[in-house]
Amino acid sequence: MKTYKLKKIDKKAIKEIALDLKNGKIAIYPTDTIYGIGTNAFCFESVKKIYKLKGRTDKKPLPVLVDDISKIKKIVRKIPTGALQLAKKFWPGPLTFVFETNELGCMLTGGKKNIAVRIPDNKVLLSIIKEMTYPLIGTSANVSGKKNCRCLSDLDKKILKNVDMIIDGGVVKLGKPSTVLDVSKFPYIVLREGCISKKEIEKFMKI
Repeated sequence: MKTYKLKKIDKKAIKEIALDLKNGKIAIYPTDTIYGIGTNAFCFESVKKIYKLKGRTDKKPLPVLVDDISKIKKIVRKIPTGALQLAKKFWPGPLTFVFETNELGCMLTGGKKNIAVRIPDNKVLLSIIKEMTYPLIGTSANVSGKKNCRCLSDLDKKILKNVDMIIDGGVVKLGKPSTVLDVSKFPYIVLREGCISKKEIEKFMKI
């Protein structure tokens, strides 16, 4: 297992990590919110391993992380105007959108109609995703239902032992999950209130 200490951009390390992820390796990595576990979202066997590690049912699709909104357009049916305005306000950042998938997006969700997507506010991670050129599975690095992890010492040993890479970015700045907003239909629905409050979203939408 490889361990990288990355609190700032290291082009050589980022290329190595991105290539391994692109080829289906599984990594623990820091985001702006909590530590995540992921791989190339199109490496379906590796994605299955993540489900097993987390003890999560495959009926619940895993969210993905991208580095640019143009990448989202390739996997969703449409980005509503209201969602685009919210994205300009809160991205990169701790807001996850649930969109209706297109045909390519359905491949990532096992045929499910919706997909959760986010652009995280972490320069190292964004550089890795950009270098990968593929969406990164962006689920929390914990056993489903257990405490989220703000630093590596919080991680379950079973998960740590069964990944290919660990990217140590120190203690992440926010320490709580992103807010999840379903924009697949109107009116939009807050599915999970996290770093951004429901009131903050509602206030912005009224402007």
